[in-house]
This record gives sequence, structure tokens and C-alpha cells, in this order.
Amino acid sequence: MIEVVVHAGALAFLSRAEAWLLLDEAQYNLPLSLAYARATSEAEPDTLFATVEQSGSVVGCVIRTPPHKLWVTAMPSSTTAAVAAHVADRYAQIPSVLGPRGTAEAIAAGWVSLRGGSYRMGMHQRIYRLDRVVSITGRSGDSRLVTLKDLALLRRWGAGFGEDAGAECVLEEESIVRLIERDQLFVWDDGRPVAMTAAQGRTPSGCRVGFVYTPPPERGRGYASALVADVSQRMLDSGLAFCVLYTDLANPASNSIYQKIGYRPIADVMDVALVAAKSQT
Repeated sequence: MIEVVVHAGALAFLSRAEAWLLLDEAQYNLPLSLAYARATSEAEPDTLFATVEQSGSVVGCVIRTPPHKLWVTAMPSSTTAAVAAHVADRYAQIPSVLGPRGTAEAIAAGWVSLRGGSYRMGMHQRIYRLDRVVSITGRSGDSRLVTLKDLALLRRWGAGFGEDAGAECVLEEESIVRLIERDQLFVWDDGRPVAMTAAQGRTPSGCRVGFVYTPPPERGRGYASALVADVSQRMLDSGLAFCVLYTDLANPASNSIYQKIGYRPIADVMDVALVAAKSQT
């Protein structure tokens, strides 16, 4: 028997799904950290924290925090039709499905068969894990935490990151301030800030490094490599066992850079964009 079990909120979801997700904590850093962040908040009406269960056992998870995309774990192919049906019944529109390619595409196709419209393959991402940093030497400057004095600059860089990574990836001022207040946003400073990255999404043993950005005039000097290596080491020194990060596989340069400092691929995910039928737009 296949069931999509909707939980009252993130805390209830974790009581059922946490142990399953922790079996592959690095790959599932994103849903785990999202659930942890919302575990003490009241559930929002449209938010979805669900487990996919087969014969009483958890075999997958589904999360959505509107207006954002639907996030899915790997799950048996026999369960994707039930997930698509539940999501199509719950939401009139969703922008995309993110997860392992076969799973995400099957759910997107199921959505289209029920809601109409179409789907297309979007960004193909690779998840990397680092357990030990390969040191970067010969770079002038050093990393430091961002302060509110840097806000005007980081606001521009947040927009620049979105231009490079896609409009939905813009780092808004509210998020920048939150990262600063939590000591999670860093720059490489070589007499001036020249690159940024964030370390967020803590789980019991790891965290997620992201928002890596170097403004065009500073590129090609190794600043981002040095910053990601240094911040990753800071995270390991704080007691974490590993760091993870996501890359766009269409950018071979960044994928190569991260591997040189110790990141190793562990999984791929695909963003499958959904285009609503014209009557729903």
C-alpha cells in the first residue's frame, strides 16, 4: 500500500522522517535543514511536509514552502503517481519539481497529465561533499565575516549572483541581513571585498556552502576557491564532519574548482520546470 502522509508541520515531519533522512545526511542536507529551521514555528496553511510510505515504511519525502518549488527525495518509481496526484490536488500551480532526475520528471509528468500544461528540463545540479580541505595557497588576502557595513555591496552582489544563477536565486536583502546576523556570510578581503560565500543549513554533522560569487572584475584570480576552502575549513574546525554544496553542471569551471579543494560528487538533482495550462495563468 502506498500513502502520501501529510504531517501537521516540520516538527511532526521530523519525528517521522528524520531518521530516514539522516541515513544519507549529506545528500539530504537541504530538506533536513529546512525542517529544522521551521520546527519551532507554527505550520503555514499551504506548506507541505509529507512522507511517502509503502507498507508502513518511509521510502521518500516531499516538501514545499510556497511560493517555492516542490522538493522531492529519491523514491520508488511505483510511488511517483501517488505523489503527483496529491500535489496536483493540493496546489493549483507550482513552479518546478527538484529532485533526482527520474523521480522529479515522473512527478512533473504526472502533474501535467492531471493539471495540463507542460514541463521542461531545467538546471542539472550536482551535490558535492567535503570531509577534508585541500589547502589553497598563494592567494593574497583572507576571509572574514560580513558585517552590516558591507550591506550595500552585498545587496549588489546578491543581485549579481541571481543574474548568473537564475532569477529565482537572487539573494535578497532580507536574506543577506539574516545571514549576517547569524554569522553565516563571508567575504574574501584583499584590501577590499572580492568574493562572497555563505555557510548555512546546519544538520547534526554538516552544513551547506553556497551563494558563491565573485564580481566580474575580480574573476580569474582564485579568490572564490580560496574563500570556499577557508570557510569549509572553518566549518570543519567548528566540529562538523562535512560540508556540502550544489553546483550547476553547465558550469564546468566551478565544478573543477570545488573538486580541487576536496569536494567529491555524491548525487545529482534536476530542476524540472512546470508550465501551467493557459486557462490557469
